[in-house]
Amino acid sequence: MKKLRTIFIFSMEFFVIFYCITGTAFGINSTDNNSAQPGDYLNSEISNVNYDDYNYFFGLNSYGNTVITRYGKLPDLETEEQKESWKSSLEDLSEKIKDTIVSEYMYPHGEIVTCGTNSQGYFLILFRYGNVDEPLMDEIYALIDNSAKEMGIQDTPVEFGYGIYQAEIPLDSEHGVYHTYGENVENLSESEIRAIEEYMKKKPEKLSGNYIANYGEIPLLKDRTEVSSWGSKLYSIKNGTEGKILPYLEKGQVVAYGIELTRLVVDIYDGLPSEEKAVLVEEIYQIIDEEARKQNVTDIPVAFEESGYLQLDEEVIEDGEAVREETNLLGSGEKNTGEINNLNNNDSESANKSSSSGDKSSENNSTPGFGLLGSLTCLYGGWRLRKK
Repeated sequence: MKKLRTIFIFSMEFFVIFYCITGTAFGINSTDNNSAQPGDYLNSEISNVNYDDYNYFFGLNSYGNTVITRYGKLPDLETEEQKESWKSSLEDLSEKIKDTIVSEYMYPHGEIVTCGTNSQGYFLILFRYGNVDEPLMDEIYALIDNSAKEMGIQDTPVEFGYGIYQAEIPLDSEHGVYHTYGENVENLSESEIRAIEEYMKKKPEKLSGNYIANYGEIPLLKDRTEVSSWGSKLYSIKNGTEGKILPYLEKGQVVAYGIELTRLVVDIYDGLPSEEKAVLVEEIYQIIDEEARKQNVTDIPVAFEESGYLQLDEEVIEDGEAVREETNLLGSGEKNTGEINNLNNNDSESANKSSSSGDKSSENNSTPGFGLLGSLTCLYGGWRLRKK
């Protein structure tokens, strides 16, 4: 017999966010220099809901990218061997310019937050929201392109964009001293600034999932009010759809359903036939989209992932009281649907949490927590299934 457990994990946290312009589809058809102005809607197959479309060489992870413009020209990449060779060349290029980028243009000194590549083959520069204009992009492009020419690369394809970030950067991990990304850096000592620089030189842990499909778009979130408002909308949309998605959970077709920072996430049981998964994705997105439109949200961002059943240790709710349950969410084929804490540390994506029924908050036991600049609802996988 299959038993359904309902666990609501809700936490209001603070994290840094510096810009994300609306647009599921972005990119440009032309590859001429300066072919788009900042803020233009671009046209591309890359989705800001799908984190796998991006690979970061150094800096911070982004939880939703938006293109500003693109420079240069993509080479012809027809075979997997060519794509891998090109990817390796871009990584070599990132190492060549890293010291200059970090010391002159990257947070905490400048506007760049992340350097990487996207799945189309563009070298990627992500900014924080702020003082980004065409002369700055021209200057950075010249640095990248000149370094690339020394490697035999002409017309280096570079994508400039904005991202959404959160991080607690260790200044003195031995004594538990951290800097929340985005906070004032003027009062930091030289050694603390150097600690941030060293952290930004590291490759962040890749955010990825076993994606089936990605729908919608992560919208423009440029200030505290919009971050808080978006979190409330996601939470409200999730609550408004739980009843209709419950049957899929009871049948074992859906494993988990919740919020992952800037998007909704639905875990589909990986043991289902591919045709059934495709039908479920369409049906469930229609349910979520219908509720979102009632709340004046269009193109609601939803990531559909494959997952095995989440194996839970024993916990029962007796007489309205929750008994602690340790949750193993990182086993083979399983997804961490709990709160993600300290995501930019390279050692772990797991979170220590306590859960309760109803609307009680789950406490974040790991150090450090999220950043600042607005509260955003973080709600993960409300329902979980286990076999009995």
